[in-house]
Amino acid sequence: MPAAQPTQRADQRRNPNREAFWRTTISDRMQSGLSIRAFCEREGLSEPAYHYWRRELKKRDAEQTAATSFLPVEVQLPATPIEIVFSHGTTVRVGSGCDRTTLETVLAALEQRAC
Repeated sequence: MPAAQPTQRADQRRNPNREAFWRTTISDRMQSGLSIRAFCEREGLSEPAYHYWRRELKKRDAEQTAATSFLPVEVQLPATPIEIVFSHGTTVRVGSGCDRTTLETVLAALEQRAC
């Protein structure tokens, strides 16, 4: 069962001050060199709350990374090229970007060369 995406209301309930507090706290703990238990005891923090916020912030960072990792792409498949085969064996392949004047000039030159 896929995880539910946060609703707009849930996003509005997020407290940026609380998130900033826990980001700073987790960073401070890593810099302290203390175990999570020792750090939480020293700072008077709940160890389960510390673990919750560490997981939550990791999840939020992953969501943010995923949201910014994909860009919209418009795929345009090229039209099937036209292939013209002359009786003398010359083959001309015309792609979708060829304009009429250029094609007429090339074909006229090939017809003259064949004569």
